[in-house]
Amino acid sequence: MFFAQKKVVSLLVFGSVILVAFAFLAVVPLLNGIFERGQEYITNQKFLAQLIRKESLFKDLEYGYQEKEEVLSAIRRAFLSKEEIVGFISTLEKLAEQTDNVFEIKTVASSVPNAQQNKGEYPYLVLRVSLWGNFKSLLLFLANLEDSPYPPYRLLAIEGINIKRIKISKSVESIGASLETILTIKVYTQ
Repeated sequence: MFFAQKKVVSLLVFGSVILVAFAFLAVVPLLNGIFERGQEYITNQKFLAQLIRKESLFKDLEYGYQEKEEVLSAIRRAFLSKEEIVGFISTLEKLAEQTDNVFEIKTVASSVPNAQQNKGEYPYLVLRVSLWGNFKSLLLFLANLEDSPYPPYRLLAIEGINIKRIKISKSVESIGASLETILTIKVYTQ
């Protein structure tokens, strides 16, 4: 009987050792693998969340850029291009005619500021024009000039205005003018 008890105890000890060895050799690596995969999953989730956030920011920036691009395009169109100068002058002549003024260009000068000296200054065209008409026609011309002289709206400034009453002579009487106005118009160009 003592021998049978020893045999049972040794089988139990041997079985326990095999069970512990199996647990140590099989279950522990499985648990370690599960833990590592869990950590990898958490890391990938964080990375994925960052990518989603970056994609969202990128879309917001892209949308903002498109909005700004439309505004920049409108601003670029406000500057007179070199190809449009003749058309702009022609529009000024038509505007003077529509407002019952006689129009004459005295001088035209362009200025391209040195980029190193004047960082905030843009190139421009200076027109010095004479108008003959009455006070009402002068005001109409100036109002139309400020509103929209050439589609689309142009960036311009009236740099100087000199108005003088003229004596009515036969040549002036034929055009119905009582004022001579000399305007200096500055038009920003591209």
